[in-house]
Amino acid sequence: MTISQDSVVETVRRLVDKQLNLSAHGFDFGPDDDLWSLGMTSLSCMGLMLAIEDTFQIELPEEALQEATFRSVSTITAAIDAAQAGSGTKA
Repeated sequence: MTISQDSVVETVRRLVDKQLNLSAHGFDFGPDDDLWSLGMTSLSCMGLMLAIEDTFQIELPEEALQEATFRSVSTITAAIDAAQAGSGTKA
């Protein structure tokens, strides 16, 4: 199944909001906003990574498991695109 890029971005945005609980506190965030400055922690990042892998049925490669990958919705979306283009799909 092919998911449009807009759908991927919106899904990532929803997953980020769920992990960081931003909208419940009245925050709106854009695709390039720094999630770490908005309250991302190592624990919330781990939860986000697991949610992304489950939602998109991918396994992010080890080299993608770094702070910069989870800096923004845009960087997360790029990592998903790369994993889907490679052999990152879960068996």
